[in-house]
Amino acid sequence: MQEIKPYNPPDKRNKPSFNSLNKITKEEEKGKESISEIKKLDLSVQSIISSISKSNIERWIDELVSFHTRHSKSIFIEKVALWLKEELEKNGQTDVSFHQYTESGFNLKNIVCNIRGNSDKVILVCAHYDSRMENLDDARSRAPGAVDNASGISVILEISRIISTLKLKFENTIQLVLFSGEEQGLWGSKHYAKFVKETNIKLNKLINLDMVGYCPSDKYNCIIERDGGNVVSTNDQDSEIFAQNVEEIAKTYTKLSPKPGPIYDSDYMHFEALGYVVIGAYDGGAEEYPYYHSSEDNAKQVDKEYVTEVAKLILATLIKENRVTNPI
Repeated sequence: MQEIKPYNPPDKRNKPSFNSLNKITKEEEKGKESISEIKKLDLSVQSIISSISKSNIERWIDELVSFHTRHSKSIFIEKVALWLKEELEKNGQTDVSFHQYTESGFNLKNIVCNIRGNSDKVILVCAHYDSRMENLDDARSRAPGAVDNASGISVILEISRIISTLKLKFENTIQLVLFSGEEQGLWGSKHYAKFVKETNIKLNKLINLDMVGYCPSDKYNCIIERDGGNVVSTNDQDSEIFAQNVEEIAKTYTKLSPKPGPIYDSDYMHFEALGYVVIGAYDGGAEEYPYYHSSEDNAKQVDKEYVTEVAKLILATLIKENRVTNPI
């Protein structure tokens, strides 16, 4: 297997130049669905995503930021990992485990939640749960990490709850993965991407959630990030198609205004380098957010309504891209 290159500690303020690709479409399989079936699915999507709870999202953000810090080198990171696993299990998920790894002398955990589908093809939704201060090596100071990235974690926790509560069954398997070590240089995702490749997990698509809580405008812009070159080029077109599909889902089912953007400086990078199809949802606010990587990145800075809309987008995407076999 090819060596996975290291990445520097990520900084979402350093946005690279980006030129959106032309609209790409794949011809639909004719006769696969009747108009009535499509309408039924659309009504089902609306019904399911209406169950997303803003109060639950707010509660999870509050609990995550209650940890003094979630720095991956801190004494608190183990407790955070245990708490996240317990929350997924409280939500009714029965296949939750730790993916353990060692990096730079630190023993750390990713949390992996499998929601088995009718096939072993996988759609992976991920977010990092660690936090940091401006000084990367400061593992002791208060670092609540609300926007970055309790917001993304809260989306995944709420989606796990809805899937379990409504007993949704999908065609393909869903993995919900929570990474540690992101702020140090994408540590957790590096080790998990390697694991996915070496164990032949049939990863079809990946959606990354890194900062989905700060909306600097009243337009509810949401950047749908896609691959445009990077290490591998053969996955670019499928990433673009997937991103465009998600943009249409956002327009149809949420209050969000989707905008195109590039993938960069987050956990999808190691997966892209191994040839997988990746996209991301991002609030686009790091360049304007005055509390990025600071002790003031607390719960009051998060637009909970915005996070709720992102949760609806991701759940609707899972339904539309990965057929629910028992629509309500």
